[in-house]
Amino acid sequence: MNSSIQYNLLKKMLVVISLIMISASLSLADNLKLIREKSFQVKDWQSVYVNTSGADVKVESWDKPEVYVKIFANSRAESKMKFDIYQEGDVVKVIAKKRGSMFSWFGNNLSVRVEVMTPKNFNPHVETSGGDINVANLVGDFKLDTSGGDITLSNTNGKLKAETSGGDITLDKHKGVMSLSTSGGDIKCEETNGDLHAETSGGNINIDLTDGKLFAETSGGDIAINYTGPNKGIEASTSGGEIQIKLPADFKAKVHLETSGGEISNNFSNSKLKRVRRSEVDAEFNGGGSVLKLETTGGDIIVSQK
Repeated sequence: MNSSIQYNLLKKMLVVISLIMISASLSLADNLKLIREKSFQVKDWQSVYVNTSGADVKVESWDKPEVYVKIFANSRAESKMKFDIYQEGDVVKVIAKKRGSMFSWFGNNLSVRVEVMTPKNFNPHVETSGGDINVANLVGDFKLDTSGGDITLSNTNGKLKAETSGGDITLDKHKGVMSLSTSGGDIKCEETNGDLHAETSGGNINIDLTDGKLFAETSGGDIAINYTGPNKGIEASTSGGEIQIKLPADFKAKVHLETSGGEISNNFSNSKLKRVRRSEVDAEFNGGGSVLKLETTGGDIIVSQK
């Protein structure tokens, strides 16, 4: 059997396996039932702590001074996991953990979803070992960590630390200091405002940012930046892709652009060149300012003016 035939057979097998896994996942999701629910009277700026094994977690706000928790699970999860919901001081705690050693639950197709409603001004701390995290319409201090899922925030405000080992991070309308890290996914930020630190080892970074200091780094993808407001410092680097950035006409910067494997295109109108080499450009935009530093070892750099 030649290599092309083997390759095509492998592709077909992978597609079949993926379809089977998706079908099984959807089947598990359809069989989830409400197994626990509890509510607590709380005050603004208190906290909710969710710690789960492999569950999806959703946190949203409502107009009540109350935390309301619901846990959904399939029958296997209900029998193999321990669930606790309780209040300890100013913190509502939601714990969903597997019982016993890993050999007692391996291969048992456990499926869990946790849903939490809180006041608008509240602090969510979520840790899940294998699920997605979704947070919406909250103002607070956010600590979000998943080992195998995506993290998504919408219409949020406050200090944010989000980490995932195997998924994407997506922000839509977040304001505040942001620290984002993923080992295997993309980072996408739409209508964000504030200082932003974004790192990924295996994906693309797309950022729409206003009025913030920016650090963006990827080892295996492209970086696209749309920036508005005064320059507070921008640094972006990639080992395997291109960098594109769009800046306002009044943007002031001390500029360093460098690529080892591509071309540099500087389309900023009020740019004074300080030094030009084959793979490096040093310049000043509008007389200089904070640093704008863009570096790539494997692609082009394109600077555009809005």
